[in-house]
Amino acid sequence: MERYINLPIQLYPGSTATNAVAADSGTTDAATEGKLTQSGQNFVTSVSVGDYAVLTTAVGSFAIRSYGKVTAVDSDTVLSIVGPGLPATGTGGLSASGSAYSIIAAADVSKCVLSGAKFTENIKRGDIVCNETTNLNYTVASVTDDTTIVLAGTNFGILVGDDFFILSDRGSQGATKVRLDNATEIRGNASNGEVTVHYKKLGSTNDKLAISMGDTVTDDAYFIKFKEVATEIMKSRWTTNSETMPLTVSTGTQGIQWAGAFTWS
Repeated sequence: MERYINLPIQLYPGSTATNAVAADSGTTDAATEGKLTQSGQNFVTSVSVGDYAVLTTAVGSFAIRSYGKVTAVDSDTVLSIVGPGLPATGTGGLSASGSAYSIIAAADVSKCVLSGAKFTENIKRGDIVCNETTNLNYTVASVTDDTTIVLAGTNFGILVGDDFFILSDRGSQGATKVRLDNATEIRGNASNGEVTVHYKKLGSTNDKLAISMGDTVTDDAYFIKFKEVATEIMKSRWTTNSETMPLTVSTGTQGIQWAGAFTWS
């Protein structure tokens, strides 16, 4: 009886977002409560009320991609803004001096765009978009068309030029199938997270599969979950059975784990 575990791998690996270009961008050079200020700008012609100012680097306690909504275009050099990207009172974040920002049109909120993609064929609600530029992850809310995804919530998870990939644990789509029923041993490695599946040796054929982690870690959390899911699969009474390894939290840089490479020896 055949048994398989489906391991999520990167969909659209190494992609660079082709989102709409920012309406404006720069670095603030004055600190005023509730205002974004930069001399030499042309906000009157480039920015509209309802657009969003987004931090493109972290500023103090304000994380990268914190944002504020434009409530008024005061002048070519000053915008009135409100939102989590600045304090309710006082200056900081977008209302501080020296903060790098971009202005994103309201129509482009929460979008992830990739020219030439086929999102309608392989991406669904609930999949995870992983931004490799910021190491932040976002849930897919909907797929607009082949090249456009909408992310859950009001956010600026993906901006033009960001590098990203997508993970899915919906099934065999975006996963590599690993056979379990003829395995003799499954081992983990706490130094790098690697999982090895050992098989009955048949002549001179390879009998060990090493699965390395996509997100670099120094623990065996992935192995623990892998073994749990594999055990459940092996208990099934069906002649052919497969289940998908769920997406798991990672202690690495990206914060989510996936199977990075498969090596036979």
